[in-house]
Amino acid sequence: MSADLLLKGGAVVSGSGAAQRDVFVSDGRITAVRKPSGSASARRIIDARGLLALPGIIDAHAHFRLKLGPGRYTADDFTSGSAAAVCGGVTTFIDYTGQGPGESPLKGLRARVKEAQGRCYADHSFHCMLTGWEKLKAPAAQMSACVKAGAPTFKMFTAYGSRGLMAGDAALREAFTAAARLGALICVHAENGPVIDFLAGLFAPAKGIMALPLSRPPFTETEAVGRVAAAAASAGSRVYFVHLSAAGSAALVAAARKAGLKAMGETCPQYLALDEGLFKTKDGHLYSCCPPIRGKEDNAALWNALKRGTLQVIATDNCTFTRAQKNAWNGDVRKLPMGLPGAQTLLAAAYTCGVKAGKLSLAKMAEVLCENPARIMGLASKGFIRPGFDGDFALIDPAAAVKTNWRELQHNTDYSPWQGRKFYGFPKYTILRGEVVAEAGQLAAPRNFRGRFVRRVLPKTV
Repeated sequence: MSADLLLKGGAVVSGSGAAQRDVFVSDGRITAVRKPSGSASARRIIDARGLLALPGIIDAHAHFRLKLGPGRYTADDFTSGSAAAVCGGVTTFIDYTGQGPGESPLKGLRARVKEAQGRCYADHSFHCMLTGWEKLKAPAAQMSACVKAGAPTFKMFTAYGSRGLMAGDAALREAFTAAARLGALICVHAENGPVIDFLAGLFAPAKGIMALPLSRPPFTETEAVGRVAAAAASAGSRVYFVHLSAAGSAALVAAARKAGLKAMGETCPQYLALDEGLFKTKDGHLYSCCPPIRGKEDNAALWNALKRGTLQVIATDNCTFTRAQKNAWNGDVRKLPMGLPGAQTLLAAAYTCGVKAGKLSLAKMAEVLCENPARIMGLASKGFIRPGFDGDFALIDPAAAVKTNWRELQHNTDYSPWQGRKFYGFPKYTILRGEVVAEAGQLAAPRNFRGRFVRRVLPKTV
């Protein structure tokens, strides 16, 4: 059999396990997956023997060139962020629209697609922000227009009232009702904003970086998860919780699913493998993110939730800042930029801290990084190594270890929360639609922006 690309003899990984296979790709799509044969040929052959062949990783939650204010943005734009992504094995990411509260989500979608066009090394899509619900004209109709445009997932918040992002209970209920009718999915940032604002006023700036965990204790997340789950249940809607950090939140999602609610959730490497002891280090403020990193008990509970399937996705919530941006906080946590770089380390962190540490099987890792994000987010041609799917792959050498160093990463920043950690799972090759886009942590063809906007279909529940 002839093809444009042949991955020869690698261990093809899926949610069912791993098996040695030859994988053929032509015109950007997988054409065959067969038992190894000596008679196969292709325009390019990659000897994948001894390597693990994963579907291209899907980062379901990323922020690149996030606007912070007039002329102010996060450090990674679409170019540096997507470079980091593909060098880490991520071939598809989903970012967010950025229109203001009450403004058209469809207009926001079109603006972000245009902003990313010709600047991305990875394929991409966008969740549509649904902020300022009460100000939106015919919001259900606006949601329908976004679904038809290929963006069937929406983002709402239960925090950040001062920025006009917080949705009240009535708005959540109405949005869930509209989503249920459309078959769309509401993704929720679940934290109790008013309580957080009150606590931040008590503890900042006197407590320094410790004001972050003090003002955002686990109950501020868990309470919001329960309240949002109840609103979704009353509307007969699905709900997807982003960046869950607390053991209690994972337990509530598990209970909701057991009761029949179509609730799903993601967590992030920082909540699985970093802990709040880092706040006591010299540069503790560099680890700021929202929700904050928590205790080791929460780490363990989240790994168990992934293992049991009560949480379905590991994503990054990538939101990159430089030291200079972080240092401008002047000791007041209310002025501290929240977010961490994570696109390039997603796969390596999951493989090292999960699979190598015995906390997650290889098959489960393929589910939470590839298959589940594809199903839940409506990426119809992504997430699986099967004929007809896009030829997206992350090939890793399971025996190769790399000491993480921000200087060798593609992120536009000067630190990494994983600095000095020995990681396995950085990809030897990252392949997007049949073309090698990164090799051994470097771009294969700098300034060759092959990434496309991906129109998505209606999500599935897993």
